Amino acid sequence: MKQLLGTAEFFDGTSAAVRSCQIWFDYDEMVLTDLAGDQEYVRWSAAKLLCDWTSPTVMLVEQNSPRSTAYIKITEDELAKTVERKIRLVAGLPKRENTKKIVFGSLASIALIAVALIYFLPAFSKYAVHNVPKSWEEKLGKNVEETLIPAFSEEKICKASSGQAALEQMAKRLTNGMDLPFDPVMTVVESKIPNAFALPGGRITILSKTLEVVDSPDELAAVLAHELGHVKYRHSMQQLINVAGTGIVFSMFIGDFTGGSIVASVGEAMLDSSYSRDMEREADLFAVQMLENAGVDPTGLASFLEKISKEHEHDNALTEALGFLSSHPPTKERVDTLNQAVNPDAQKDPVLPEWQWKSLKNICSETAELNA
Repeated sequence: MKQLLGTAEFFDGTSAAVRSCQIWFDYDEMVLTDLAGDQEYVRWSAAKLLCDWTSPTVMLVEQNSPRSTAYIKITEDELAKTVERKIRLVAGLPKRENTKKIVFGSLASIALIAVALIYFLPAFSKYAVHNVPKSWEEKLGKNVEETLIPAFSEEKICKASSGQAALEQMAKRLTNGMDLPFDPVMTVVESKIPNAFALPGGRITILSKTLEVVDSPDELAAVLAHELGHVKYRHSMQQLINVAGTGIVFSMFIGDFTGGSIVASVGEAMLDSSYSRDMEREADLFAVQMLENAGVDPTGLASFLEKISKEHEHDNALTEALGFLSSHPPTKERVDTLNQAVNPDAQKDPVLPEWQWKSLKNICSETAELNA
């Protein structure tokens, strides 16, 4: 299915004429058409495109070929970033085959695979995940993180040492005495979206806007504890087996979790998916247990959910971006469950002193490029 991203200026390389064009993506190809969408100018393979930022707000896209002189010029900053991210994501997808040659001989196999994926894979993934070598999962998590971060941010990693130290201190207090399959690796990235998500191998990405939305370090600790719950039960790896299907299972057998096709497919799949009701419930209840074990206010997660839900109940785009609110269990149901699970007599001490909390909130005062 073709996806329209926006408009740009098209230079065909053979004349001085400048034509306004629409930018479409059709699977793994960029398609340029006239503004009406009726006339197709060119169709380029995303894997052969180069993005060149000639200024902070202007990007050129051209083919990586000395024989091609055609290019497009994008002057809208957000559109340029969107196009660049899309090129990076789809460039790793497998090339399209001549479907007419394979459809008729594959219908029966496709039907069987579809039945297996729909009815058996979710149950299978819960048990299969324990047979995935942890070293493989850690490698996959790193590659998926590098694919997903550009989709949420401008690829700036927040690196202020005092802020990172405060985050590590928070995680150390939360994980003390808790049996986790991985040592958590936490990354804060610049973003205008408040969210946090766990990836395979114990990687947790926190989008910087979250630090502005939470009211206290205890609320952030609750968010982190919830994501550590997903790490505990390896939910991200289960989810990858569910959404990537046979591709990820096949990669498990051959030991290749670094191929562009798998990483790109997994990255896009995770952006479009949410955890199951049972997974979210497990992570919520584990978060309460973890917070009480650490002597941190266990009501932080429920209060955070209620606040975000009320503040953004009419903002559908933001609500969908928030992993906490886009999950299957309704927010009220989750809050009620959390409140019932909390021990009102549990010890409560601030997870961080005020000076460390200030350092953590300023963690983006120093940044670095994603691949620096």
